[in-house]
Amino acid sequence: MKKEDVLNLMSAMEPDLIEQADVSAPARRPLPGGLRGGLIAACLCLALLGTAFAAANPEAVAALVERLSVQIFSSQTDPGYSVTGGSMTKYPLSAFSPALNAASEGRDGLAVVMLDFDTWEEVQAFLGRDIPCVWPQDWDSPFIVYLFHTGLDRLWGVDIWSTHTTDVVLSSIEVQIRTENWQRDSASAQLRNTEGAFTLLESYPMANGSTAEIIQYTGTDQHPHANCEGFFMRDGILYNVTTFATVSTADSAHSRLRAVLDSFP
Repeated sequence: MKKEDVLNLMSAMEPDLIEQADVSAPARRPLPGGLRGGLIAACLCLALLGTAFAAANPEAVAALVERLSVQIFSSQTDPGYSVTGGSMTKYPLSAFSPALNAASEGRDGLAVVMLDFDTWEEVQAFLGRDIPCVWPQDWDSPFIVYLFHTGLDRLWGVDIWSTHTTDVVLSSIEVQIRTENWQRDSASAQLRNTEGAFTLLESYPMANGSTAEIIQYTGTDQHPHANCEGFFMRDGILYNVTTFATVSTADSAHSRLRAVLDSFP
């Protein structure tokens, strides 16, 4: 137990109990005036520097708060990865649009409601303007929105998914938004595969100030496909961007992934 914990415990005890136990806080030798003043000045300087950094670099501070950690499973029989960390924001149901709440309430006993949209503007209107979800501006593919419910008819999650094809690789984006009914706190994603290998390529600083953790999957000779996945947090929302390719075009998938990540506003 730390000495701070002992002192806190003592402060919560009745005075007569402390007297009976003959317990007292250890005496501290006073610091010389010059040293004490120097330490106070140093602490003030650090506090001011931290405040100035936070004021001048709010996106950098947010990136530190919302950073994710990655663990690669290197077992040959069960390779894979897990992505954890980052506090998910539990948005109140009142923050979502009346249309989304109506779709949830009229689900006829279904645990998952799936809805199709042609444009990001339609998805944004369906989510509600109070949900700060973002999407690359040059993405012109259709969207699927999933509404997830518990057995108690409560909406706990909203996911958005879409794919986009270029001349080189296929890209997909999945977004996880959580409501006030969600029972957990931290973001998490996991994938296990009995073939191939996973590698943590880099922590990529995106153009919008977020940091994406990039993982690469490389298939075997029998299954020569590959992909790169980037995970990042923004406003308590988890984003997963994937670019698919073959083993021979894995570098192109990595370059394409970086381009997609940098296209987020």
